[in-house]
Amino acid sequence: MKHLLIAIILLIGFNLNSQTADAAFKKGIAKYDAKDYKGATADFTKAITLNPKHADALNYRAHCKQHLQEYKAAVDDYSKAIKLKPTLAEAYTNRARCKYISLDYAGTPDDYKAVIADYNKAIELNPRDTIARLNRGTTKEYLKDYLGAVHDFTKLCELTPNNGEAYYYKANAEDKAGSKEAACADWNKAIELGETRAQPFIAKNCN
Repeated sequence: MKHLLIAIILLIGFNLNSQTADAAFKKGIAKYDAKDYKGATADFTKAITLNPKHADALNYRAHCKQHLQEYKAAVDDYSKAIKLKPTLAEAYTNRARCKYISLDYAGTPDDYKAVIADYNKAIELNPRDTIARLNRGTTKEYLKDYLGAVHDFTKLCELTPNNGEAYYYKANAEDKAGSKEAACADWNKAIELGETRAQPFIAKNCN
């Protein structure tokens, strides 16, 4: 009977903490939506303190840190959120982005492969994640995997056919891969869709 009573008390305490954590989380969401990232961070931290397994609070606190340009701290929170909720596709996309920015073009090839691994997982969980497609493509291009980049940008064009930026990036990767004719066609498509950054490339390469 004594053990049962203790278990009931612990359960009640857990439920109360969970309810309080959810209340703090909701306050944090309101502040996040209002772009008060520091205030939201405080509320999400309170939710996590009350419920350390609150994956959504960890994910949103990471969002806040990302907006505040605290990229390494954001990576840490995204990692904790992923550990608790491995199917959280957006956390892989955002963690990869924060890792990439933190490297500041000074990482090793393995560092960038770890970034790509996060994008791979994000796309596996959500094949229509256009941000992951775009950023995986630019990371591959940075690693001089131009054909891999073309593949990602081609898929991005399929997912967002009216996106001039997608054709612009695809053309740049095609140019670096040695496919000048395909690059010119895509730069022209980018211009048609309003992506003016393609104009100098057309003038230089597509006479």
